[in-house]
Amino acid sequence: MSDKLWNFLQEYSKKHKLKGNGFGYGLTNLDGISRTISARYYKDGSEILIPQANSNPRRLTPNECAALQGYPVNAGNKSFRIAVSDNQAYKQFGNSVVTPLIQAVGKEVANVITTHKKLSI
Repeated sequence: MSDKLWNFLQEYSKKHKLKGNGFGYGLTNLDGISRTISARYYKDGSEILIPQANSNPRRLTPNECAALQGYPVNAGNKSFRIAVSDNQAYKQFGNSVVTPLIQAVGKEVANVITTHKKLSI
């Protein structure tokens, strides 16, 4: 991230904190839970910034966004690839749902329906 953008984000955050707003940037705790990726992440990536020693933070790569959303981006999976520009990838992952979460919800819904049918008989 450029010095200009990093300075802007810090000043923007200070200005809004003084007003009592929560706008600003988010430095990620690499051992913690990630914030949500928004479709506007392509603009400056300020919601989720990766701290770097002795340097300005950086934003996530499209592959890191895909991994956070549960897409199979490991090195051994050749069937998953990001075939759009980085900007489009950020928008698409920001508009996506976390796939393992939706799979788990779907399985639970199916279990409830199956159990309910068995109880109704």
